[in-house]
Amino acid sequence: MITNDLDWDLKKIICRYDSNQIFLLTDDVVSKSCLPLLLQIADIPEDHILIVPNGENCKTLQTITQIWDFLIDHQATRRSVLLNLGGGVITDMGGFAASCFKRGIDYINLPTTLLSMVDAALGGKTGFNYRGLKNEIGVICPATETIVYVPFCKSLPFSHFLSGYAEMLKHALIASPLELLEVLALDLNNPDEERLQELIRRSQDIKAYIVEQDPTEQSLRKALNFGHTIGHALEEYSMQIGQPMLHGYAVLYGMIGELYLSYLHYGFPKDTLQKVVRLMTEFYGRPQCACGDYEVLLNLMRHDKKNSVAGEINFTLLRLVGNPRLDQHCSDNEIKEALDYLFSA
Repeated sequence: MITNDLDWDLKKIICRYDSNQIFLLTDDVVSKSCLPLLLQIADIPEDHILIVPNGENCKTLQTITQIWDFLIDHQATRRSVLLNLGGGVITDMGGFAASCFKRGIDYINLPTTLLSMVDAALGGKTGFNYRGLKNEIGVICPATETIVYVPFCKSLPFSHFLSGYAEMLKHALIASPLELLEVLALDLNNPDEERLQELIRRSQDIKAYIVEQDPTEQSLRKALNFGHTIGHALEEYSMQIGQPMLHGYAVLYGMIGELYLSYLHYGFPKDTLQKVVRLMTEFYGRPQCACGDYEVLLNLMRHDKKNSVAGEINFTLLRLVGNPRLDQHCSDNEIKEALDYLFSA
């Protein structure tokens, strides 16, 4: 739900649980910006709050075991609930830990970033990074509830706002030309809060519709992977070289590469591709990469969890805006050409 009254909506949900069985997971950034407001609403004992380091580098099995140890040490039971307050890293890890603990306890997502509000906290995908691969281990297990409180976004740095906006743009590109026009019309430098909330709701609706049709990603849900094959490779590589890239930035760059592949394979309109490129140059900047890195990126793509055949790179491409093509394959030379376009656009 999107709420304008966090106090009322959160209380009516957590009242289902015994107060001594409510636990909260957050990170050391959100604990300063958003946790104080939450604690005014929910009386959660300090020792029932686990604060972990912020960032993608902490999305590891070690942190997952820390969450399990925390729950065990505080006598959590099958009737417990875990509140995940934070961005996509927290909702991914908290959701995975809850879905496995005692074969599954309830968890509630309270996303605090735009990216998690429109994407990461929705749809039930949970997990953690493993051996340098993004979300390599995980399960699909939907949250008991997801409560979106848009004012949390006010605490975001502009770069994190842009990261979430990229996922909104992705939803618009796979949905319809009208949706794309609406998202592109948002004033990123000074977004109207009411308009932003409406666009968040619409972005959520697009994802919710697709997930309801195909919850376990056998067919239609693969459309949501648009931009993520190249995007995840760029994100993983950025972590390997010690210059971590925000997820939404990686997805934006991935969409440009995959729109170029869509142009090669289906004649996707180049003017629409160029609109996304202009958005990149104005707000996101160009990613830095050299031709010598292409084989590393291709190898990361070959290990992407979305591939159905070992060593074969799987893409979602677009014939037109709102017309995705699933399970597409491109040659290494075509992918390198798309990377050339991305890095020189």
